[in-house]
Amino acid sequence: MDTCITIWQWPEEERWYDEGIKKSLQLIAEAGFTHINWNPDSGNSYMLSDAEISFTSDMVRASGLKAKSVHGSNGRNPISEVRWRKNGRIGRETRRDILSPHEWQRQSGVELVKNRVDLASAFCSPDIVLHVDITDDVFLSPEREEAFFRPLRMSLEELQPYCLEKRVKIAVETLFCASAESFLLLYDRLFAWFPPGFLGLCLDTGHWEMIEPGGCSVLEKFGDRLITTHINDNFGATDDHMLPFDGRIDWESMTRAIAATKYEPPLNFETHIDRYSMPEAAFYRRAHKIAVRLEEMLQAHRNRSRSDDGPDLIRNAG
Repeated sequence: MDTCITIWQWPEEERWYDEGIKKSLQLIAEAGFTHINWNPDSGNSYMLSDAEISFTSDMVRASGLKAKSVHGSNGRNPISEVRWRKNGRIGRETRRDILSPHEWQRQSGVELVKNRVDLASAFCSPDIVLHVDITDDVFLSPEREEAFFRPLRMSLEELQPYCLEKRVKIAVETLFCASAESFLLLYDRLFAWFPPGFLGLCLDTGHWEMIEPGGCSVLEKFGDRLITTHINDNFGATDDHMLPFDGRIDWESMTRAIAATKYEPPLNFETHIDRYSMPEAAFYRRAHKIAVRLEEMLQAHRNRSRSDDGPDLIRNAG
């Protein structure tokens, strides 16, 4: 059975990018996982060199694991490689931003996203995940909506041919920086403008629980665009990224909702090791048991749905 978990970066470990990640990949594979979601460098503006992309893809390939997804750059990153200190504070600059009204800055954001598309292509990953940092204020007036969506649409239009050439889709993640209603409006705009062969949905279960407790209207409305997942749990107050069944999410309902879509397994666990006081190997072993449980629940819902549809198909054929 295919299963997937996120691999993180742990910069406090010496040579974390090669020896550190190689060790994590080995432990993930030994625990029984078949796929990974690549997360290192997702939240910053670091540009991977060709040598790094080649090394990284070779390292993952050698582990025997496949890449289910790559967490791309946000396209807008408050954490960059440029820092300054003043009066004891660390300042950060945002020089790459796909939402910027300044053309040089917007184009820099597009280049950053393309860099992660290159990484995904080297991995043979079918998609990258993109953050679009929307707020409820965007929809307060037509002028604000136009100011937000104009640079975003331009950036995605420039990315579309590049992604199609590389055969890498973009999955826009569900965040918690706005209401569920605003995210539904965001997806309504984006999916009307761009085809499913280029743009889709990344469901982060923990984020959605924070903005629509107990619900999953995003799948009810846009389940046909679901292309990747960030599976994690919480108690609705903070973004804990715990393992499923350790929080309050109803996983019976959640797997039923995902099963009703055309989502291609495996589900991707985006769960933090540092939420648990256990060795890394033990965490992956526990996570794998839960991943198998969820995959079995997902498949059971789909089998039940096919069984329920069977008699209707026979009657309709007659």
